Amino acid sequence: MPRFIVDYFKRKPLEMFKETVNGPVRLSLVIRGGDSKMHRKFRQLLGTAEGHSEFIIVVIVDVRGFSKFSKIRESPETAMYIRRVYMGLIDEYFGAASFYKPTGDGLLVVIPYTPSTLKEVASKTVKSCLECYKEFAHICDNDHMVNFDVPREIGIGIARGNACRLESNDLILDYSGHILNLASRLLNLARPSGIVIDGDFTIELLYGQDKKLFKKEAVYIRGISEEKPKTVHILKDVVSIPPEYLQALTVERWKSISTKKTFKQWKELSSPPLYRIRLKKGLRRTNAIRVTIIYPLKTKEKDNLRYNRNHGFTHFHYRQIAGKPTVTVNIGKMLEYLKDEKITSNIEVQLRIEYLPAIL
Repeated sequence: MPRFIVDYFKRKPLEMFKETVNGPVRLSLVIRGGDSKMHRKFRQLLGTAEGHSEFIIVVIVDVRGFSKFSKIRESPETAMYIRRVYMGLIDEYFGAASFYKPTGDGLLVVIPYTPSTLKEVASKTVKSCLECYKEFAHICDNDHMVNFDVPREIGIGIARGNACRLESNDLILDYSGHILNLASRLLNLARPSGIVIDGDFTIELLYGQDKKLFKKEAVYIRGISEEKPKTVHILKDVVSIPPEYLQALTVERWKSISTKKTFKQWKELSSPPLYRIRLKKGLRRTNAIRVTIIYPLKTKEKDNLRYNRNHGFTHFHYRQIAGKPTVTVNIGKMLEYLKDEKITSNIEVQLRIEYLPAIL
C-alpha cells in the first residue's frame, strides 16, 4: 500500500524545526546532512504523479481551542504540543491509515477499504475515533516536554466514499474529492466537541455497542445540502448541532414590525426621545436588523399625488432588556430628520423594523 510522503522521510534521520511567520508556527521536516527539504522532494515527485480512484474513509480531527491556546503560549511550546498530538494520533489511534495530512490544528487521516474489508475497516475506524475522543485529554501525559496547560477536547468528522489518490513512485502525495470536503463540513458540526458521521456512512457497519452511542439528526450544510436536509449521526449527549445548520439555507425568513403615527403623535412620544419595540425572538446575527422610516412626498406643490420615501435609519440599538430582545429607536433624531424633510403635523410616518430571528 502506498504511504504518505512523510513515511519516505521516516526512513532517514530527521530534524524537526520551526519557523514563525506572522505569529503562527509552521513545522517543516528536513534531512540532516543535505539541502533537500520536503517541499522540494514533493515538487520533484509531482513530475511523475498520477491520479487513481480509491474508496476511502476520511477522518478529520480538530483540536478544539487550539487557536486561543496558540495565542497565549510561546511558539516552541505550541510546536511541542502539536508534535505530540500528531504523534499520538498516528501511533495510538490511526496507525493503519495510508495517508496523514496536518491541518494546522488537527490531522486529516485516510483509511482505504474494499468491498470485502468495508465492515471491518469501518467498525474499527469508528472505534478508534471513539477511543481517541475519550482519551484525548491525556494524550500528552507521558511527554515531559509538555508541562503546561493544553486543550483537552477534539471534534471529529467522518465520511466515506470514492476519491482521487495522487501518487508518484509508490508514495501518496494527496487526496481530492467531495468526500474530503464533506468530512470537513461534518467536523464543523461537532460542537463544542464530539464526533459527527455522515448519514451515508451506513451506521449499521459499526459494532453493536458503538451504534448505540450515536443518534440521527437532519442538518443543512452550505454547498452540500442547502434545501433538503442531510442525515448525520452525532455522538449522544456530547454534540450540540449549531442552530444555523437546522434550517434551510437558501431562504432567510426576515420578520417585520411596523408602527404608523402622524408626525404630531411621534412628537408627543419624544420625551424621553427613546422609543422601544420588543421583538418576538432575538437576532440570529448581530447585524441582522434594519430600521426604515417611510413617509410620503409630493412630486410638485400642485400635485396631490404622493410617493413614499424609504429612509434607512441608523440611530437605534439592539439589546436584551429584562431578558427580552428590544430595539430602542432615537425618536428625537428621527424627528430632526423629518423636520428637515418638511414633514408637517398631520403627515403619517411609518417606522419599520426588519430582523432575522434566531433559530431556537
